[in-house]
Amino acid sequence: MLWDKQLSFSSGLGYKDNVLLSAFNPQGSGFFDNGLDVMVLRVPMDGWKIVGAIVGDDKRYWHDVGASGEDSFIGSLQAYREFHGGWEAGMEVRGLYQNEVLDIATSDALPATALVEGYGITVQPSLRKALRGNLWLKAEIPVSRWLMVSPLDDYWEFGPVATVGYDIGERADVTASYSATWQPHDTWTSVPSIGSSARLELFQQQAEWAWHQYWDSGQHWRSTTRMVLTWKEDNGEGLFNYFSYKAGEDLRWQTKNWMVEASLEVANEDYPVQSAGPHDPDTLSRTFWQVSVEMERRIFKGLKGFAKWDYEQCVSNELLGADNYQANTVTGGLRYEF
Repeated sequence: MLWDKQLSFSSGLGYKDNVLLSAFNPQGSGFFDNGLDVMVLRVPMDGWKIVGAIVGDDKRYWHDVGASGEDSFIGSLQAYREFHGGWEAGMEVRGLYQNEVLDIATSDALPATALVEGYGITVQPSLRKALRGNLWLKAEIPVSRWLMVSPLDDYWEFGPVATVGYDIGERADVTASYSATWQPHDTWTSVPSIGSSARLELFQQQAEWAWHQYWDSGQHWRSTTRMVLTWKEDNGEGLFNYFSYKAGEDLRWQTKNWMVEASLEVANEDYPVQSAGPHDPDTLSRTFWQVSVEMERRIFKGLKGFAKWDYEQCVSNELLGADNYQANTVTGGLRYEF
């Protein structure tokens, strides 16, 4: 009885009206969508907790408008050990594969969006300490290796993460974290010009605040509020430098037979060195919007029907408007849980 598992498969149809996130020539396509979600959990009755998970999604477009499909798969294995005095030590190994159209604008030398393919593996040790008054502290040191297909570059990513949290009874908690991350690249140079030989190194600082809340005793209503501040700088002339601030809200309602979830995220990126265009005194600034609404209904035992709408938009002051795009994606289908 120490072990529990959850397994679900999903399959459906959908349509995306701007597959490549293009600013000038948006092209849409229908697609088949198949997903997998596996979780294995060991309950920590004797101090050991183990969580294994695999999450995958595969889209196959009916028309190849520059991308025949998109894939993302994440596998994770976590092990935690509780000790006396409120201490907990943990280790997570996480692998990622992605082949997706993403916004990758980081310098004048790259397009704003591209079909990105790459692999990543992360090893993340952690140490957590429970303090008095429902307060706790956690320290982590993730180390990642990313192997990317052109136009992106291979790189390392590592640095400490410190989190302080406060549990407000059994229905809510508030967390605040700070991370400092180094990203040394394999081949990219710090100044994108002929003759430069210094390898690009990025240093990122990020502060995040989150509030999770159940609003009723039956835990049907749940919300998550988060704010993130990010500052990234390079070791060259600053073309990769940017400051980002992001705010998001998730709201979920769930009963035995129904689930409705809505999310909104707004982010702004300011580039202090990159200009908005040739001979333009203004520096580059971009604003992102992401909206998602999903509904799920139980049909029979483990069989559920679902429908989802996603919207994403980028608005930029870039002179030619190459960064401006928007896309709508609708998906519907069936999900079976074992």
